[in-house]
Amino acid sequence: MSRSIPAGRGPGAVARLVALAVAAVVVLAGCGSGTSEPDSAKAKTGAASGSFPVSIKHGHGATTIKAKPKRIVAVSWMSLDVVAALGTVPVGVDEQWGGDKQGYTPWFRSTVEKLGGPLPETLKYGDAGEMDFEKILSLKPDLIVGLYSGITDVEYKRLSEIAPTLPYLKKPWDGGTWQEMTRTIGRAMGETKKAESLVTDIQGRLAAVGVEHPEFKGKTFTYGVALTPGATDVGLYLNYDARVRLLTEMGFKNTPSMKTIASTAKGTNWYGGVSLEKLDTIEADIFVGWANGTAEVPYSLKDPLFSRWKPIAGKHYAFVQDATLGMATSGPSVLSIPWALERYVPMLADAVAGRGSTGEAG
Repeated sequence: MSRSIPAGRGPGAVARLVALAVAAVVVLAGCGSGTSEPDSAKAKTGAASGSFPVSIKHGHGATTIKAKPKRIVAVSWMSLDVVAALGTVPVGVDEQWGGDKQGYTPWFRSTVEKLGGPLPETLKYGDAGEMDFEKILSLKPDLIVGLYSGITDVEYKRLSEIAPTLPYLKKPWDGGTWQEMTRTIGRAMGETKKAESLVTDIQGRLAAVGVEHPEFKGKTFTYGVALTPGATDVGLYLNYDARVRLLTEMGFKNTPSMKTIASTAKGTNWYGGVSLEKLDTIEADIFVGWANGTAEVPYSLKDPLFSRWKPIAGKHYAFVQDATLGMATSGPSVLSIPWALERYVPMLADAVAGRGSTGEAG
């Protein structure tokens, strides 16, 4: 299923996170691009200079963009933020988990307002997670971007019949780092210099966090989810997950037990599930996680097995309960990272200090 997955996409335990998935074609001749597109020398030159055509390789082959796109549809997390940050308001976007009643996050909404709007159409998914191809077609896009997605072969083909499409770069739900995503979309939009400037700025802000909080350096962590009644395992995310990568950029070190966690992952899943009875085998100085509601954290902290795990017993934990902050840190982008840092960093500092943060005042 290619729809956007919320911050809790993952085990939940394992089955719970999949159940929580929410909003994370007809031919237009000459617009589509499939897996057989050549990566021409001219297209490569265009990618470097900001001219067109541009050819971009990805998980389904390669896509050639013949001219600077003006009407862009974003069908995944983060992609819409990058498009807006590069100066173009998308004509259609996925309804964002953690957004307001209209499905827009505060950092995206404010950026669109600065650009002069109007806000884009929001795309919804059917009960089975199918895309609304007719709605996408009606928006007349000249580029479709879905780097952080699980777009299937069939979906890619249908989207490519509407407009040149950029799906995930490597494998489902792995669009690369936020830096790679920014640079890729920058190439596709002919905004390589602006994309590089954005990357430099945000990398500087993250590096500053490490300088301001030297206690973060080298502290090991694992990122997972709060427990729900009846849970027998804990959902933990893999090392390429966006929220995990974000912590490493602030100086933290991924758990040395990642191989154990990864060994429990199935298929193309971005998570593993560790039994509560074996949780003590997972090494971590701190635990960072998210909770889908206020009842899950106290339930987790009272669980006889979870509460004995070293980072929990020592109050070295930070639980994100606010959905908007969950979105900002689960789908980090050049727009969401600055918004998140002033809220997220104090929670992480509390976790390192053994003050057990749940993101609530007091």
